[in-house]
Amino acid sequence: MNKRIYVNIMFKPKIWGVYFNSLFTILGGFVISLMILSLLTDMIVSFLFNICFFSGLTGYFYYRDNRDEIEYSAKRSGTIKSRISSYSVSEQKIRIEA
Repeated sequence: MNKRIYVNIMFKPKIWGVYFNSLFTILGGFVISLMILSLLTDMIVSFLFNICFFSGLTGYFYYRDNRDEIEYSAKRSGTIKSRISSYSVSEQKIRIEA
């Protein structure tokens, strides 16, 4: 008996409250900016600037990745009521063949 199950579940893994692509954007940008700024200025000044800038960027990504996108777009557009977001259909698909 050959049963195939097709599952398309959209899951984005998180670490420290942000998605992986956001985290690697922050860390990669920090390293590249540290290399470039250390050539132009003093190492301590470039390190402090990078800490301040990328901690703010981390806060922004944390806020962006942890909000409900459907509810946020409903509030932003003004034409969709907020209670519709609880009835929204996800992108999950399950196919079971017997």
